Amino acid sequence: MASADRPRSNVCFRCAEIKQACDGKSPCSRCARLSLPCRPKDSTAAAQHTTFYDPSAEGWMPLNEPKARIRRVQTGCLMCKKRKKKCDERKPRCGDCGRLCLDCSWPPEREQRTRRRRRSTSPGMEMWAALGMGIGMNPDGSQSLPSSTEMNALFGSSGEGEMPGSGGQLQTGFTLNGSEMGFRASVDDISWEFPASPGWLDLLSETPAFSTSPSDSMVSESLSLYVPSLTPDLTSPDDKALLNHYSTIVATILSRRADVKANPYTSYLLPMALSNDLVLHCVLALSAKHWHKLQPRMGNRGLLHQSKATQSLAGLLPHVNKASADIALVSSLLLCMTELFDGKSTGWKLHLKGAKRLLGTLISEHGDALTGNYKFLVRLSRFLDSATTTSTCMPPLIEEEEGEGAALDRLAATPDDEDTAVYGIPKELFHLVDRVNSLANKRKNRVDDQSEAEFRNEASIVEEHLDRWSFEYGGLSRAVSTRFPSNDDVLHATTAYEWALRLRLHQITDGYTLTDPKVSQAVEGILASVQKIRYGSALEGCLLFPLVMAGGACDQLEHRVIIQDRLMVMERTYGFGYIYHSRELVERVWDRRDKMEGTGAIINWARLRFEEMSGLVVF
Repeated sequence: MASADRPRSNVCFRCAEIKQACDGKSPCSRCARLSLPCRPKDSTAAAQHTTFYDPSAEGWMPLNEPKARIRRVQTGCLMCKKRKKKCDERKPRCGDCGRLCLDCSWPPEREQRTRRRRRSTSPGMEMWAALGMGIGMNPDGSQSLPSSTEMNALFGSSGEGEMPGSGGQLQTGFTLNGSEMGFRASVDDISWEFPASPGWLDLLSETPAFSTSPSDSMVSESLSLYVPSLTPDLTSPDDKALLNHYSTIVATILSRRADVKANPYTSYLLPMALSNDLVLHCVLALSAKHWHKLQPRMGNRGLLHQSKATQSLAGLLPHVNKASADIALVSSLLLCMTELFDGKSTGWKLHLKGAKRLLGTLISEHGDALTGNYKFLVRLSRFLDSATTTSTCMPPLIEEEEGEGAALDRLAATPDDEDTAVYGIPKELFHLVDRVNSLANKRKNRVDDQSEAEFRNEASIVEEHLDRWSFEYGGLSRAVSTRFPSNDDVLHATTAYEWALRLRLHQITDGYTLTDPKVSQAVEGILASVQKIRYGSALEGCLLFPLVMAGGACDQLEHRVIIQDRLMVMERTYGFGYIYHSRELVERVWDRRDKMEGTGAIINWARLRFEEMSGLVVF
C-alpha cells in the first residue's frame, strides 16, 4: 500500500524509453538539450503526439520518432583540425588561430540537405517547423493548423496564399476540426530554390536590418551570408579610442611627409593590424605610448597591449615560416618603436636584434624580389638601426654582416615616396650618422701617435663624405628640390641635420670644449635653420638630433631660450616621451655647466646621457 500511495514522478516518454532519469520539467532538460519533442509518459497525452495530419494522404499518419541532433560537426578550420584542437568556428579567423597568429583556412561549404530531410521524414511537420509555426491541440483532442490569417501574413496574399516564385498555390480554407481540413497542396510542390540569376543579390542591400515578419526571418535564414567586418572586434572603448588615435594622429606624426594621403604607416600597417591580433596589439601599444603623458589611463592600457604583444611574439618566433615572417618583423619593429619613443626603456635593443634576424630570413627566402610592404619594412628597419647608433656609439647592427647590408642597400637603393615618409630628409645624409658613430667606436684605439694618425685619417674621410654627399645632385639645394619640390622645410631640416653631423664629428675627434670656432659656427647654423621651420611641421621629427647637439654645445642664453622653446613646442606637437627626456637631458647639461662655471670643467652631454639616461635615443 505504501508503494501505491507514493507519488509518481512526471517522466517524459523519451527518458522512460532510454531508461534515464528525467527532471520532470516540460520540456525536460535532456529533450531541450537534444532539441527533441518532450512528450509525457501518460498514454493519453502520448497518443495525441504520435499522429499528424498529412494533407497529401488526406488522413492522420503516424509521427516518426525524431533522432537526437548530433553535436559533432566538422565545420572547424583546417588548422584546428590539423592540430586536433577544438575550433570555435569564428570567421574569418577562429580564436586559436588569431591568438597564435596562425593561418586560418576553412574547408569548402557542404551542400545543404534540408530538402532531402524534409522529404525523408514528415513533410507537413517539417514545413511548419521551417516556417516557425507549430501544430496546436484543440480541447477536443483534434489538431489545429495555422489559421488563414496567419497564412496570409506569412505568404503575403489574401484568400489563397501563393508562394512567390513557386507557381503553385496554397489553399488556406482550414477549419478547426482536423476531419474538415481542406489543405490540398503538397509541400514538395513548393519551390524552395532561388533563381539562378544573380539578380537576387541586389536585394540584400534593400533588406532591412531587423524584421519581425515570419517570411522575412525565413529569407534571412536561407541567405545566411557571412559579411566580414572592416574593423576589428574591439569591445573596450579605450581600445577603440587608441585605434582612432593611431589612424588620425600617430600615423600622421610618424610620417615625415606633408602629404597625408600617401602614408605607409596607415596604408601598410593598418590593414595588417585589422587582420592580425598581434599587429593590432602592437599598434595600440604604440598609440598609447604617444598618449601616456597627457592620458595616463591610456598609458596603462598600452602596457597591457604591449605585454600581450610581447607574449604573442615570443610564442610565434619559434614557429616563424615564410607566411608569418612579415607579421613577426612588423611586430618587432613596432615594439622597438614603442620602446624607443618611451625615452627610458632599453628594451628596444632586443627587438632591434630580433628584427635584424627576421630581415635576414626574408632576404634569404625572397632575395631581391621584395616589394610593397616588405620594402617599406626594410626602409623602416634601416632607419631605426641607424637612429640608435648615436646612443650606442657603434656601427649599425645590419652592417655587421656585409652580405645583409649589401642586399638591403640594393633593395632600398632607388629613392621613392616611402623614403620621404620614413626619413624626411635625404637618406644619403641621414645614413652618414652611421659613419660618424662608427668612428666614435674607434676612439678607444687611440693609444699612440700611429693609432692617432690613423684615427684622424678616418675622420677626414668621413668629413669628406659630409662635404660631397650632395655633389652628384648638383649641390644641397638641388638634392632637396629634385625630391621634395616646393617644400622649404625639407631644405632647412637637411641643413640643420648636416650642421649637427659636423658638430658631432668635431666632438668625437677634438672633444667637447666650447671654445673652438667650429662649435659656435655649427650651433648658429643649426638654430638659424630650425627657426625657419614652422611649428607643427611634418619635419619636426627630424629636428631633435640637431637641437640636442646645439643644446649640448651652446653657451649663450639666447641660444638656450630658442632650444628650450622649440623642444617644449615639440612636446605638444610631436608628443612622444623621448622628446620630454631630451629636453630634460639638455637642461641637465646646462645646470651642470652653470654649477661648474669658472672651474674649467668640460661637461660631456654624451657621457651624461650614457650614465644617467641610458634608455634615451636621440635621433
